[in-house]
Amino acid sequence: MSAGPSNRSPLAGLVACAAVVAVSAALLGFDLGARVLATNDEARFPVMARDILAKGHWLLPETSGTPMLNKPPLHAWLIALGAWPTGTVSQRAAVVPSFVAALGVVATTCWIARRLFGAGVDLTAGLIVATTAGVFAMARSPVPDMTLSFGIVSALAAFVAAELDGHREAWLAFYGLVAVACWAKGPAGLLPIAIGLAYEVATFGGRGVARMRVGTGAAIVLALVAPWWLIAANAGREQFFQDVVRADLMQGYNPMRALAWRRVVGPLGSAASILFPWSLALPFAVFWVARRWRTESAAGERLALVWALTVFIAVAASSRQRWRYYLPLCVPGALLTAAWLGSRRMGLGKAAPLAACLVAAAILTVGEVYLTARDNRRIEFQSLARALDRAPAPVFALKAPELVFSFYLDRPIPAISSLAELPGVDGPVYLIAREPPAGDAFDQVAESVVRGRRFVLWAKR
Repeated sequence: MSAGPSNRSPLAGLVACAAVVAVSAALLGFDLGARVLATNDEARFPVMARDILAKGHWLLPETSGTPMLNKPPLHAWLIALGAWPTGTVSQRAAVVPSFVAALGVVATTCWIARRLFGAGVDLTAGLIVATTAGVFAMARSPVPDMTLSFGIVSALAAFVAAELDGHREAWLAFYGLVAVACWAKGPAGLLPIAIGLAYEVATFGGRGVARMRVGTGAAIVLALVAPWWLIAANAGREQFFQDVVRADLMQGYNPMRALAWRRVVGPLGSAASILFPWSLALPFAVFWVARRWRTESAAGERLALVWALTVFIAVAASSRQRWRYYLPLCVPGALLTAAWLGSRRMGLGKAAPLAACLVAAAILTVGEVYLTARDNRRIEFQSLARALDRAPAPVFALKAPELVFSFYLDRPIPAISSLAELPGVDGPVYLIAREPPAGDAFDQVAESVVRGRRFVLWAKR
């Protein structure tokens, strides 16, 4: 099966892709590392990377002395490798892998768009995906979602080569890249298989499933992914069952949990905001594709629409809802919008889409500068750092973002949920909490602010 015109110049495509990536690098990297890490989710993988460099725990990186078992360590490895030359996991080094992955997403989007829709659309699609709110924000974040998205879009590029170009060897690359996506963020990395199956069924019916060689593919993915899960399960059987099997797999991916009206409205709002400002044009693109659905020349449009719908349904059905989970929607959204803008029916030249990308970039840049300055003003760690300087006493966090404090104070800070969990330690003990601990044994030493919330360092002499 073929999609898009056949008279494409590989050299011209490389030049266009290189230009888009260069522009995207300037757009996504102008303030790289400027935003302070303010949540446990943001600090988790940088803390794991620091443990890798300091203690060599490559397979089971630790946070505050406890192995992190509910997510594979690929993203922590990338942060550690990026910080290897200096030996320091800085605020900037923590976000470099996401930045590089974002450029990979842009480049791969260009390739897919050129393959599916022809020359010209690749430039527009690359710029659109770079100027979605999701890619713009997550390229500056140390969480693994951008690495996951790069794994997903790379796997779908292999799917295009295998299914639409007929390169049978590309199926090996497809399933291998699915495994890479799984190493980035667990079962969410299986999304490309769901997308591929949905496309095959939509195009060929039930017989289309056999085209994907699912049996062989499942064996490849299992062989590449299972080793870490077995190591993690053996390292902490009870913790692995509670954090991974029960909390993550059985509850997090269970669509029947937390059923409510907001479960219908919330995903739509998240999808619209992560695709902003291009979500304003996407409904028109979807309507255009729906009208072309069954035409022989619409294989590319059909794949992009199936891709978007599969991602949205899979993420929306999950009981655990976060804005960044919808990041994989940005690529199919960009492909649909670019194809619609590039259609003859639109009657637009190249200047109009490029001008729209410029406006989108300006809006997102102004918003990023404002939000970074505002949020950084609401964070202060220096007082705690000075108070704990050269203090050998252990520090605990009571209902506080312990990983954030661990990262900026550069010491392990275990989390506790009550004072009863404090171990019997001879000598002084420090506690970070918002409220005064019960009793008169603790004295206030210093204050800090995280996301506008006041936290106090208490000392037990």
